[in-house]
Amino acid sequence: YRKLAMRVLGRPLHTGGGIDSPRPASQRAAALVLTAAMLTTFTAPAFAKTWYIEDGDITISASETKGTNKVSQGAEPEVEDTGTIITNREKDASSHTVTINAGNDKVEVTLDNVNIKADSGSALTSNGDVTLTLKGDNHLTGGSGDTYGGDGITSSGSLTISGGTVTATGGDSTSSVGSGGSGISSNGSLTITGGENDSLTAKGGSGRSGIFSSGGVTISGGTVNATGGSSGSD
Repeated sequence: YRKLAMRVLGRPLHTGGGIDSPRPASQRAAALVLTAAMLTTFTAPAFAKTWYIEDGDITISASETKGTNKVSQGAEPEVEDTGTIITNREKDASSHTVTINAGNDKVEVTLDNVNIKADSGSALTSNGDVTLTLKGDNHLTGGSGDTYGGDGITSSGSLTISGGTVTATGGDSTSSVGSGGSGISSNGSLTITGGENDSLTAKGGSGRSGIFSSGGVTISGGTVNATGGSSGSD
């Protein structure tokens, strides 16, 4: 930036006979505007922001920048974000949901005392290689449906749940011949890690499991309680 800065500051123009002429003021002003624009482009970083679930559904995807997510909510589409944190302003449950799409990359999201009770479908949907880090006491409850209730957490891919406390509850069907949702339903691998004070509770709706995983479940630390709904396995 040294040469650019010298131009902005009005480095003299060298003319014949060894006489230096200052650059015109208009040229210095134009250079200053250009430099400011370039520096803004080069140095503007992704920032860490807390996202409140009451403000609308949240969609998170992996960014082209390593270690950065793209977060969309309401009028804020694909905001570059690091250390993504989702929380509630109030203790009451919100009906807004979270969807995480890692694609071929990896996405890490922190849930901090989140309380979601979906109107329909799953409270949280995870696609790809996703890590959920828990802080505080979190509640994810699936919604009701005509045929099937939603899951507390639905995962497609590799899901890791780390630390903290979470209660994932499947919703119920509004039909007498339907079935509820699972507390956690995964068609990939599910890994649960935590310390002695961390806990995961998964409750299935009618006819569904507390935890279902076609890719196996690995538990490392913490306490896990899984309870199936009526006629459902744990």
